[in-house]
Amino acid sequence: MSDKELTPQESMTIITQMIETSKQRIAMPDLHISIMWATLTIITAAVVLTVSLTHYTPWINFAWFAIPIIGIPANIIMARKSRVRYGAKTIIDKISDGIWKTVGFTAIALTIICLMFQSLGYPQAWLAMLFYAFIIVGFGAAMQGVVLKEDSYILGGFFSIISGFVIIALNICHIPLLIAWVIPLYMLCFLLMFILPAFIIHKKLKKARQ
Repeated sequence: MSDKELTPQESMTIITQMIETSKQRIAMPDLHISIMWATLTIITAAVVLTVSLTHYTPWINFAWFAIPIIGIPANIIMARKSRVRYGAKTIIDKISDGIWKTVGFTAIALTIICLMFQSLGYPQAWLAMLFYAFIIVGFGAAMQGVVLKEDSYILGGFFSIISGFVIIALNICHIPLLIAWVIPLYMLCFLLMFILPAFIIHKKLKKARQ
């Protein structure tokens, strides 16, 4: 028996259903992995900012390692619970996972590179991680928005990317990057890229159900 060919309208209906299913996953704050990473990042940045502005010590920079140390185990646990609760993932979910796996592997590779440069006496190489957070993560958020057809993700990612290039330009021009405004901007970008879109999607789905 040959498989029935789908009409363009049926194909669009299936794609729309997959997108809506993916949006429902993202609208659940307790299960949405990207929200966890964003919240963890914002809290860590707030701690670093507070300590840096009050009683600065170079050791506070090790606080950034709390993000992968806490985030990776939490990521594994949340992903397992998501599979149990929602079952098999759609192709849209798989594309989204692919985007963030690429972003994550890039972070690991860049961390190794920065460690190598630091061992050679160039600790300033860690500034590359700041550029990564703004530009690469911002690009990931924008692509998430394209996949889910959600403008809030695209706008948040775009804002982060532009902020990253502005910071690179300031660094090239030897204009000081002050912690007092760089870290708050960093926190704002993660808020706009992940936390705000999740609430917007949740509100849209709630309105649609009503």
